[in-house]
Amino acid sequence: MKKQFQTIWIIGASSGIGAALARKLHENPTSSAQKIIISARNSDKLDELAAEMPGLTPVPVDITDTNAVNGAIAKVEKQFGLPDLVVLAAGIYSPMKLSAFSAATIRSHVDTNYMGIVNCLEPLLNKMRARKSGEIAVMASVAGYRGLPNAAAYGPTKAALINLCESLHTELSGSGVLLRVINPGFVKTRLTDKNDFEMPYLLEPEQAADYIYRGLCGSDKFEIAFPPPFVRQLKLTQILPYPIFFKLMRKLL
Repeated sequence: MKKQFQTIWIIGASSGIGAALARKLHENPTSSAQKIIISARNSDKLDELAAEMPGLTPVPVDITDTNAVNGAIAKVEKQFGLPDLVVLAAGIYSPMKLSAFSAATIRSHVDTNYMGIVNCLEPLLNKMRARKSGEIAVMASVAGYRGLPNAAAYGPTKAALINLCESLHTELSGSGVLLRVINPGFVKTRLTDKNDFEMPYLLEPEQAADYIYRGLCGSDKFEIAFPPPFVRQLKLTQILPYPIFFKLMRKLL
């Protein structure tokens, strides 16, 4: 199956996986009439991408601001109509050790990674349900499978997104709207460059974009997770009893 999308909106496209996905879609359009909108807070980065790839339309937006989100949706609708596919890839990441435990750091992650996505989902789901069609893919992470060391700020937001998408996916059955979750492993970006440990199965953004592209265009599966060996290993930890799980995690410290 090869899906055809007329209008694709990537929110969180200024760098990393989002930018790589925009490039992949630009180079491998899903339809002859495909249009791509790219959004993020960094308008300069968006403009650079649009200059590099003519045909991309930059629409800056801060997803933590509900008024800005509603304004961006109105702008996109006015110019292109409601998109067929929206990829919600915006997010932040900071490793946080116990010695640096901070409510402020956690709050910033919740505001962007969780509530920012929720701010986008509310209007998009309402509009797509009224139209009875559309797809939304939410970028979470394999870090949301279980609590990992140094990820006390980031991991819980991704676990919350996975749980949210699971809940909504069931309720959207029969509505014509497909909600999916994307769970990448480690991908080399300016965010993961902050890590001071060896990252197993580390991918380049272009490799991540390949996985996402194939998942979005080739199936209706709820979860797009990669790379497969790492995903299998982390899913196995979900069924481990706590004593064994914590013993394994201590080896990572």
